[in-house]
Amino acid sequence: MIKLIILDLKNYNSNELDKILEYFKSLPDISFCVSYLWLDNWITKNINRLDHLYLSLHSKDDVPIAFYPLYLKKIYFGYELRFIGTGEAETSEVSSEFQDFIINPLYISESLELFTQQVKQLNRCVKISFEHVLPDSLCMQWLKSYKKFGWQLQEQLIGKRYRLDVLTSEQQQISQFPQTTLRRQARRFADREDVQIVYCDEDSKIMDFFDNLIELHTLQWQKRGKPGAFSTQVFRQFHLDLSAALLKENQLLLFELLVQEKCIAVFYGFYHHDTLYYYQSGISENSPLINTGVAMHLIAMRHAREKQIKFYDLMAGKVNSYKAQYINSDTEVYSISYTTKWILVLSLFNKFMRRVQCLFSFKKG
Repeated sequence: MIKLIILDLKNYNSNELDKILEYFKSLPDISFCVSYLWLDNWITKNINRLDHLYLSLHSKDDVPIAFYPLYLKKIYFGYELRFIGTGEAETSEVSSEFQDFIINPLYISESLELFTQQVKQLNRCVKISFEHVLPDSLCMQWLKSYKKFGWQLQEQLIGKRYRLDVLTSEQQQISQFPQTTLRRQARRFADREDVQIVYCDEDSKIMDFFDNLIELHTLQWQKRGKPGAFSTQVFRQFHLDLSAALLKENQLLLFELLVQEKCIAVFYGFYHHDTLYYYQSGISENSPLINTGVAMHLIAMRHAREKQIKFYDLMAGKVNSYKAQYINSDTEVYSISYTTKWILVLSLFNKFMRRVQCLFSFKKG
């Protein structure tokens, strides 16, 4: 019989979470966004005081067999069940991707059956949302099969996952890029010898690297009329704390590209299992390189190759994203939710009222 333990904020313990996730390290394709460092950092720093932590642990003979990294977000008239690291305000969301339930394959059906019973007993849960998940994920399969009277399923294609195999040589890597122009630009950079690479290898240097990253990134987005990812202190602090923890575990890849002593790009990513994740970057528009972005990604893949890493994950992007220059992806990414119909009606009404208010404000102006 499966034993159930619910970890809420009252009984949450960072060391306990670390021990739990150790049991699942051998399972393939577990996203960094359900790793200990990501989850613990968000739980201890970002969860709202009105929300409820809902970490579900299933065990058999005192051995963990399944883990559901979720919380209950306070919304109008109730709560929304969703993954840790999602659901924040758009300006401060940490952009968790490819999250899923973590279940020993031998116990998938048994564990999901118990989880279904749990969810049905949740008090005032009026919505379930899983964002930026993969079509073959357990969470998406489960939500599509979950039935509750008066609820409605909504599914939205967000884009694609752009993940490259790290090939044995840079020449092979470049030859696999789909676009001729990108291949040519990559080869031209590979022949250059005037680009200096500076890696962040000390905790005391993280802030300086992030200052450059934020400055370049923000300038890029401000020219597009947007604030950029680092516009809030909450978001910045989350990644400063995460970077320090990653560096201690030798999982951080944070570097600058310099030409004639001037910083032209900053790369921020992290290693997890057999994958290097590209998370964020800043690129100078005054860079003398023809394509600074491809230079940055080539260097990241060099680093991954040296560490014998299998995958370089550019993470999710729209179908027409620049990431499609690097790989022809057929892996789709979805957001899916299951909601009481009256919540949907209320949401549509609120949107309508906001549009009316905007219209009247425009006419008055």
